[in-house]
Amino acid sequence: MSALEPSSAETAQDAVELPRPDEAVGFEQHVKPLFRERDRNSMRFAFDLWSYDDVCNNAQAILERVKAGTMPCDGAWSSAWVDVFERWTQSGMSK
Repeated sequence: MSALEPSSAETAQDAVELPRPDEAVGFEQHVKPLFRERDRNSMRFAFDLWSYDDVCNNAQAILERVKAGTMPCDGAWSSAWVDVFERWTQSGMSK
């Protein structure tokens, strides 16, 4: 991959529809699609990124990692994605 080609994380980000600023953030509609199958497989040894309960139980650690840019391992999330995840954690983590 050249420096001009987007990473797989960047390509995936183009395919996810983010909630509007005034829209409630839900796990199934907004958070789960942020995690690719590759991310899920990478983390299955610890927890399932497609499981509402697992993500709720690990939300603070996930948020710290995505804010730091160390998760996912192949490229940082955009600030818009981090904001969506953070909004979800701060608004009651609805399903």
